[in-house]
Amino acid sequence: MRAFFLDRDGTLNVDTNFVHTPEEWQWCENALEAIRWMNHNRFKVIVVTNQSGISRGHYTTEQVQDLHSWVDSQLERENLKVDEWLIAPHHPAFDHKPYDYNPGDRKPGKGLFYKAIEKHGINPKKSFMAGDKITDLQPALELGMTPFFIRSRHEPNQDKNWLRKHDIDTFDTLYDAVQTIKNFK
Repeated sequence: MRAFFLDRDGTLNVDTNFVHTPEEWQWCENALEAIRWMNHNRFKVIVVTNQSGISRGHYTTEQVQDLHSWVDSQLERENLKVDEWLIAPHHPAFDHKPYDYNPGDRKPGKGLFYKAIEKHGINPKKSFMAGDKITDLQPALELGMTPFFIRSRHEPNQDKNWLRKHDIDTFDTLYDAVQTIKNFK
């Protein structure tokens, strides 16, 4: 089984900081078309998102889950789907109970990737990861996935030398990235 792992904020939706309600959700340009391509080409679509706003007290895990359910309903109207939403709700600087969560789940950790790989029988070497931060792409490289860097408001703070060193292509949108995949069987 192959998968497309996706970061959320800055890759699927516009990152306006701590997005957690439907009113705040705004799709990135052509993100729905990218998901359509993934669904049509039989990729598992797995969103792996760090949500430090939970440990910072900005919102709750339930609010994020409610948002994801709402997004699923919007996708369903388009006959599209995300197969799984995986959330790392913690941040080491803000968790009052750091042992309530597995620190390896927070990207660049690979914990959530391992969970999805095992649950869905995913072959990482036939899979992809798209994100707007280097911390999104580090686990993909370590697991043998093909990573794509998506431009967002965070781009100026990302290490361009690291991206070049690892020969990671940069795209304006997720849709632009998926259009470059030719041999996906």
